[in-house]
Amino acid sequence: MGMKIFGVLAAENKDNSGETIRIAGMDTSKLGPLVDEHHEEPSFFDHIGSITFHKKIMSQADCENDRQKRAWTRTGVPLLYIEGELCDDQDHANAKAAAALIRFSSRPDIPLNVGLSVDGGIAEKQNESGAQDENGKILTKTVALRGSLTSKPCNSKCFLEPMNDLTKSDLTAPPPAAYWAALKKARAAHSFNDIGGAEFQLYLKLTKLKKSLTDYFGGFTSIRCKKCGDGVRFFKSDAMNGCPRCKNHFSMTEIWQSLNK
Repeated sequence: MGMKIFGVLAAENKDNSGETIRIAGMDTSKLGPLVDEHHEEPSFFDHIGSITFHKKIMSQADCENDRQKRAWTRTGVPLLYIEGELCDDQDHANAKAAAALIRFSSRPDIPLNVGLSVDGGIAEKQNESGAQDENGKILTKTVALRGSLTSKPCNSKCFLEPMNDLTKSDLTAPPPAAYWAALKKARAAHSFNDIGGAEFQLYLKLTKLKKSLTDYFGGFTSIRCKKCGDGVRFFKSDAMNGCPRCKNHFSMTEIWQSLNK
């Protein structure tokens, strides 16, 4: 599986060229490829992935999950939200380079921005008075064809972030209290009858994980946030856990999946 990303491909604010795209008037029916940088006619090798989901978000009420809420909070205007996947896992050189730059630019100490920009066509323009004008700066009808990963997005609100934010680090941390209690009780029990029903189910769940029980008794590898590189984690419950540096939030499911890759 390649790197999964999400972000804002287009937003309804004035960009660096002075133009404003009307999101409601954008045709997204042909939107699909992801390419590296802008190309009038991308070559075969310029394609580095695909947009797997897109949605117009006109207000906060349109947001269906945390990622979409994050996009709205950062943008604050009608936007085109996308999710996509790069083909860096297929040894595509350009895709691997793009994934490396995304991870590298996520560090707070690196002054490199990797954003998004929409490629397509313009069918209608208006001027500030609302009249059709081929020199107008309001793009009322457009066609979105591709998403470009670029270090110089024309619209500063068009960002991207890696979706699979978690990876193993070389730090250690104790498991959540409920897991630790089940492991200790199972270790001390003479038979399965000595373990309570709920704890026994949890014990069975733990035995199916890829790491051995011995590893868990000795402490296990913690996770590192790819967004900022921080690796200190203290897991207290099944509630959301946040990165203490950049405040990225991860569920316990995401955390355990990362620990057991």
